[in-house]
Amino acid sequence: MVITLLLISLIVPLSFVGCMGQTTTVTTSTRSYSIVKTTDITDLEGTKWQICQLTLVLQGGGTFTVDLNLTVNDKVNCWYNTEQPASGGNVGFQVEAGTTVIYPSGTTNSADPGNTSDNLSFNVTQADGTSYRLIFHNNVPDINSSETIYTEIICPANPSGEDSIFVPLETK
Repeated sequence: MVITLLLISLIVPLSFVGCMGQTTTVTTSTRSYSIVKTTDITDLEGTKWQICQLTLVLQGGGTFTVDLNLTVNDKVNCWYNTEQPASGGNVGFQVEAGTTVIYPSGTTNSADPGNTSDNLSFNVTQADGTSYRLIFHNNVPDINSSETIYTEIICPANPSGEDSIFVPLETK
């Protein structure tokens, strides 16, 4: 019984990898990512911000998500750009709050060529909730076609001291 509780207490916290303090590169069959830099800063008004810079490599058809745990009235800034592959850039990007898409930029199908960059800001509202997901998708169906994406996410630091930015683990 004690061993079972110990195993559960070790496994459950690992279901999400917080962005802060992570320095490794993770690779799966359709994606890899590297955390370039994470930092906390305090602006002149005393607001603490969390910044996370990532490099993502998505094979054709691959998807990468970043989860955000925010509070109402938080303001989030995010930008991304891609290397210029021979395909010209095929990244679909959207922001979801629950099951609602609040910011579409390109779709997740091969008929839409997608984008090579985007920059957005949004405010967290009570109506949308506090759990958000940033989704990057390589719209090219050929798994031999990869996109390298550089992104930076800036949001208020969680007052509880927990991370606000999470990169979900991929399981098989």
